[in-house]
Amino acid sequence: MAGTPDWLQHLAGLSPTAELLASLDWSETPLGPADAWPESLRVAVRLCLTSDFPIMVAWGPELVMLYNEGYRALIGGKHPAAMGQTVRDAFPELWTELEPLFTEVLRTAQPFNADEMPFAMVRHGFLEETFFRFCYSPIHDGAQVGGVLDISVETTREVVAERRLSQIGALAAAMVVARDVTDVCTTAVAALAGEADVTAAEVRLWVRGQLVPIATSEAVGHHAIRDEDFAGIASPAPVVLDEDWSAGQPARHVALAIGSGESAGVLVLELNPRRAFDGSHRTFVELIGRTVSAALENAYRRSVELGEQRLISDTLQAAMLAPASDLPTVAARYRPAAGQLSVGGDWYDVISLPDGRRALVVGDCVGHGLDAATAMGQLRSASRALLLEGRSPAEVIDSMDRFASSVPGGDCATMVCAVMDLAAGTATYASAGHLPPLLVHDGEGRWLEEGRGAPLAVRMGPRTEAVAEIAPGDLVVLYSDGLVERRGELIDVGLDRLRAAAQVHADEAVQAIAEALIVDLLEPRPRDDVVVLVKRVH
Repeated sequence: MAGTPDWLQHLAGLSPTAELLASLDWSETPLGPADAWPESLRVAVRLCLTSDFPIMVAWGPELVMLYNEGYRALIGGKHPAAMGQTVRDAFPELWTELEPLFTEVLRTAQPFNADEMPFAMVRHGFLEETFFRFCYSPIHDGAQVGGVLDISVETTREVVAERRLSQIGALAAAMVVARDVTDVCTTAVAALAGEADVTAAEVRLWVRGQLVPIATSEAVGHHAIRDEDFAGIASPAPVVLDEDWSAGQPARHVALAIGSGESAGVLVLELNPRRAFDGSHRTFVELIGRTVSAALENAYRRSVELGEQRLISDTLQAAMLAPASDLPTVAARYRPAAGQLSVGGDWYDVISLPDGRRALVVGDCVGHGLDAATAMGQLRSASRALLLEGRSPAEVIDSMDRFASSVPGGDCATMVCAVMDLAAGTATYASAGHLPPLLVHDGEGRWLEEGRGAPLAVRMGPRTEAVAEIAPGDLVVLYSDGLVERRGELIDVGLDRLRAAAQVHADEAVQAIAEALIVDLLEPRPRDDVVVLVKRVH
């Protein structure tokens, strides 16, 4: 390396990174030629290159970088370009966070220590979550601070491993209290979603050869995962669903088989986009799958031992429980009819729409049993898709007419759809053979009886919709007929009973209102499934 000063030439053989540092033409950088460097910088470079610890020297007001082999491993793909670059140019994604730290050390001549500090760094082609323990120390050049010595240790692996172990522990603890297969699914999703390593989750179970969504995080959404993506997933080994995924990069969605026999299904996980899907990540996902699988199988065995034969029916109905379980202004309750395997086709949905609008849907398929429940699931999915496409309530029901006629058990199903627009102060609604929604304003209830038509797939003219004014504090109640119907009694009597109960409880929280309507209006052994959906205008 002609032109390299002797003091630097002697260090070049220590490592490939040292050889690169010694071979650079430093005269092209703000530091100038290496043989003219001040002694304090030379000492810092000797310390850096002869140490096994990751060390970087940032010299001068420009903070020009010089670093050793250990530090090269920390910055990944930024090497070799980072050698001789300024910190700002080498770490543009971190500069907002790093600049005040370097500035403070240069200004005060006091070191800065950090423990497990998070950084989002681009070093392998994507914005990666990393953690470091490091110390920025001043390098004195005479009476002034000439640069900063950075001694760093990456702790990403330890931090992430501890975090994942904690999440597995929390998942296992949550599974202990899950009573049945449905509880396992909803509890697993609740325990997994929203964490650092699993941002969303979905559980689907096999029922009559079809994968039925049982519990899902809102973030996963039907639009993110297609039914065909699940083809061939029969192994507990995770399968990446992203078409453009490559090894060493983050995987957005993975799926793996869970459970066995009557409790078999598929678990879909939406993963941290800032973590590469590597071997340790696969192991973590497999451990989640084993935890959920064991809970599913135990729950199924327990249900058989207890003689509870409602497993499949409860599972199908639970597919609609997630949307309104914890919303502060919406509450929903579902109660199955009394008796074994008497599952019906009652369903509901709550869909967040653009511009702060929210859609509420309640429906009822004819009959009971698995056929009704299967039809319910298909109708619910179709109505959700139509609303997310921006269809109005009347347009949704018009399209559902054609769809219901193609679904076994869909003929003569009823539904009511209402879109709440808080900014406009309106509720736009339409009904297909369903009982009218109840609007409680200033303590007085009235029925929203316009926009009505025949049940689905029974065409008797164009579908219409109506608009009702709503104000803050108003209460909107959607329900299925099982809430108000009683044998030998006119339906009007049940409707009056519902209106009176809603008026009595109108000032309570929506969760309390939904529970109160169930408790106050249902008979001890209801003969039909019941759905109650309560919305507070806020």
